[in-house]
Amino acid sequence: MFIKSLHLHNFLFFQINIFRKFFFSLSVNNVFSMSLFQGRVNPVNVTPPIQAVDQDRNIQPPSDRPGILYSILIGKPASYAEYFSLNQTTAELQLLKPISREQYQHLDLVIKAEQDNGHPLPAFANLHIEVLDENNQAPYFQVATYHGFISESALLGTTISSSANLSTPLTIIALDNDIEETKDPMVRISLDNYNSIFAVTPSGIARYLTLLRPVDHEEQPSYAFTMTASDGVQESSPVTVNITVIDANDNTPTFPNVSYNVNVYTDMHPGNTILQLSAVDADEGPNGLVSYKILAGDQGHFTINDYTGRITVLPGVNLTMGRSYALTVRASDNGPASQRRSSITTVYIEVLPPNNQSPPRFPQLIYSLEVSEAMRTGATLLNIQATDRERDLITYTILRGDPNSIFEVSQTSGLLLLAKSLDRELTDHYTLTVTASDGKPDGTSTATVNIMVTDVNDNDPEFGLLLPLNLTVQEEEANAFVGGNGDVTFRSHSFCTTAVRPGHVVSAPQRKTDVRFVSIINVTRSFDLFRKSLINAEIRITHPKCFGHYDSLTQALDPDLDANITYRIRTEEARELFAVNSLTGELRVLHSLDFEKLLPNGTTWNFVVEAVDGGSGKMPPGLASVTVTVLVREVYLFSVLSFFVIFQGTAASRVHYKVDLEQFPYSTSIFDVEENSGNVLTRVNLNEEPNTKFSLAVIAYDDGEPVKFNKTLVEITVLQPSIIPVFTQEEYRFSPVSENAPVGTIAGVILAAAINQTIVYSIIDGNEGGEFIVNNITGVISTAKPLDYESNSSYVLRVEADSMRVVSSNLRAPSKSNTAKVFIDVQDENDHPPEFTKPFYLGGVAEDAKTFTSVLQVQAMDKDTGNYSAMLYRLIIPPTTDGKDGFVIEPFTGVIKTAIMYRNMRRSYFKFDVVATDDYGVGLSSSAQVVVSVVNQLDMQVVVSNVPPTVVEQNKDQLIGILERYVQDQIPGAKVVVESIGSRRFGEGYEQEDYSKSDLMIYAIDPLTNRALSRQELFKFLDGKLLDINKEFQPYLGRGGRILEIRTPDVVESVKKAVQSVGYTEGALLALAVIIIMCCIPAILIVCDIDKNYISNFSDNNN
Repeated sequence: MFIKSLHLHNFLFFQINIFRKFFFSLSVNNVFSMSLFQGRVNPVNVTPPIQAVDQDRNIQPPSDRPGILYSILIGKPASYAEYFSLNQTTAELQLLKPISREQYQHLDLVIKAEQDNGHPLPAFANLHIEVLDENNQAPYFQVATYHGFISESALLGTTISSSANLSTPLTIIALDNDIEETKDPMVRISLDNYNSIFAVTPSGIARYLTLLRPVDHEEQPSYAFTMTASDGVQESSPVTVNITVIDANDNTPTFPNVSYNVNVYTDMHPGNTILQLSAVDADEGPNGLVSYKILAGDQGHFTINDYTGRITVLPGVNLTMGRSYALTVRASDNGPASQRRSSITTVYIEVLPPNNQSPPRFPQLIYSLEVSEAMRTGATLLNIQATDRERDLITYTILRGDPNSIFEVSQTSGLLLLAKSLDRELTDHYTLTVTASDGKPDGTSTATVNIMVTDVNDNDPEFGLLLPLNLTVQEEEANAFVGGNGDVTFRSHSFCTTAVRPGHVVSAPQRKTDVRFVSIINVTRSFDLFRKSLINAEIRITHPKCFGHYDSLTQALDPDLDANITYRIRTEEARELFAVNSLTGELRVLHSLDFEKLLPNGTTWNFVVEAVDGGSGKMPPGLASVTVTVLVREVYLFSVLSFFVIFQGTAASRVHYKVDLEQFPYSTSIFDVEENSGNVLTRVNLNEEPNTKFSLAVIAYDDGEPVKFNKTLVEITVLQPSIIPVFTQEEYRFSPVSENAPVGTIAGVILAAAINQTIVYSIIDGNEGGEFIVNNITGVISTAKPLDYESNSSYVLRVEADSMRVVSSNLRAPSKSNTAKVFIDVQDENDHPPEFTKPFYLGGVAEDAKTFTSVLQVQAMDKDTGNYSAMLYRLIIPPTTDGKDGFVIEPFTGVIKTAIMYRNMRRSYFKFDVVATDDYGVGLSSSAQVVVSVVNQLDMQVVVSNVPPTVVEQNKDQLIGILERYVQDQIPGAKVVVESIGSRRFGEGYEQEDYSKSDLMIYAIDPLTNRALSRQELFKFLDGKLLDINKEFQPYLGRGGRILEIRTPDVVESVKKAVQSVGYTEGALLALAVIIIMCCIPAILIVCDIDKNYISNFSDNNN
């Protein structure tokens, strides 16, 4: 088994350790490492080179030094000789053929070095070879075909299921023989099609298919595609995936027509088919099985088959000629009760006589129109053409309602014409009865035409002839009402309008002047209590009613509608003392008047008040004026005035409502009013004829003492069912609208229908933010504001359709048919870049860490969804002298791993950037900085606790967070890193293990220096707060769990003991050498003396 490296070179990795033994004069280096490319032959590069050194080389001349011969003495496995050979003289290791890791994971050789001079004096060393994996195996799937299921109503992000009951997820497992089965193979699974609809989770041994876009069973009931897995080099064989879309009840039964018109005859028998209805539901199974029911309007005369939709006459029913019925028929599917959908249609049935004896019929029974009083004679007003089933010749006449022959109707065509000029001031409303006859007995039908004559500004304002000439006001009173107990009122009917259009003839306005006198009455002040009393005084010149009737004795009159009369004081001097309300004509005294003070200068004022109407269109405004004379008189006042103030929220300001039971008793049996809200409600189900009008007297009263009340008249009109629009669907579901869509983008169209009615659409609920707007004529719903998926991903609007007649008459007609729901989903776009959870990541790596060891994991989040939140990570590492990157990153998980060895690099650090790009690397990007410091066990401390390692592992993040906080109290921003978690080691040399306790090895990195804190500093920061730390550890370690001690790592302790042991040995040897020297000195002296005596005797003998 071979793994291709990240640089895409095919090579084998070996880690070789040679442990030396000393034999006499030879020594061998004991640590070696090498990397071998797969296609490369001898020699294998071992660093440092294998070499044995003769320890006698310094006492022999170079020419006499023996050579050293190398050989492989023995090895394991026994077939090692097939793979390796050793050059005898250079010790170069030769690879004879590639090694398969599936066959051998490691090899052990014994290297022999000896002299070539016949005295071998051999030395031996062990060579341990680790065979590392190479990517030479392609990933593979466990099964060749996958079959999944998903409901068409599933939300985005839903996992595909492996069964039709949607209970278990579809598990996809792709393995790689290059990686252990218990580890994540980190392969990338891709689809050949439907990537925009389905996605595979990016990591894990078990992968899952998820839904990216909604699916529709009716559009596509199943999906088939292939799937492959790649490890970056090798690619698996494709497997087939079949996804079945399970039908959901997401379609509403739909009638082909909004309404149906059927003629039946009085001689029809029970069971005869009147109409065969058929509603279509695109769903399958029970969700698409349609059942029918008549909801209203059958009056016990008709029935419908629940399953076929066939409408028939009930047995025992005799149909009466001329009667008509409006059946409301509902078609509903048979889905679950909570998900059942339905729609309605209206069937209009008209009973005709047998033998073709029916009279002509008008399309409408009542026509309403408005005609300007300036309309020219001869103009066509309305086409009221009737139809006859027998197609007989029809004759039209005006039966009643036009005594002055203002109108005429064409006898043959049914066109209604204006024969004479109109004058709204004489007659403002006409009700004509028009007949259509086919000339046969009982062959006449009638229709009613309501004509409203609209006003133009062709009359001037006039002051009333009965207006009183003298009015009186008391002195020292301001804002006092003048005349008629101050009880004069005015109003203008809202349905009266004034329209002046191009081509209309109007007359010029006239002027009118009148004189009125106001007397101010002096008050003899018997008591100081009334010196500052204020009583309102006013002159009211009221508006006329629409039909020329007058309510006031003091009024300026204008027979035109909506004359908009305004009032003003023309005399400037009078404005200092008097004021007139511009809208109501109320004349007020601005200051208190004192009869005695006014005597020297006079007690009479004369000034002019003008009344001006607003004009109409191109007509100039009309003007009238009146001269007001104010007199001051002295009178006596003996009564005492009392007054009080009503504050909002008190009993006197609380308003309630009730109906007057006596004025309209029949109406009160049908309608009622809510006491607190004033909403008018129906007491019973209405069964009244269309156009029936009811009058209801509603009383408003307060809780004050005494009770004050007021009464108003409410008119209620019963509308025909055909006037109430019917939506084509109860629910509308449009295609998602992009959150980047500009304002004005069309979301969809709603549609309602009613017979001979213009439909007006409106949004009544769900649009509180004003994001959408509906065209009230076309029903087109479009965006009114920019959308934001992250703020609101979907909207449910409630829309209403009303006829133009209902809207223009300000009549609400609430019903189930004229409202519908609109579901609008917002489509997410990639409009948010990724954001790292931290702007700066600080981590550490040990000197002895192996290649591809996990260092830390970075994570970036994205507010977007789907692929727009799927990250692809990459590193930006500054170039190095050797051209090798120190780290690599898993592109989908963000796990940073080692790429080189870090021996002898303690106290150094690496700084680089990590970049996250959403949409799997093709979208928006952001970056963060990463610093990794190289440490070893000299920088670490071991936290010993009395709980098993599994408990520490489960709560690792919380425990490290607590330790990190205490370290950060001393070193702000410091990062505590876990090196290892294992069982507690104790005893001599820490060779014994206790699995009921744990060792947590940690170190800390200073963000200012990017290097590890010293072991002593870390101990001081933690050991001094051990009691507090144990209190915070308690919830995670369990009852009785605590830290026992904080100690130095095993290796550090062993080195200390070794150093201490070496010191004792050297001292002992030194002492022994001194003793030997001291003992040898006498012997040397004796030998020297003996030699001296021997030389002396030898000289004497020679002489």
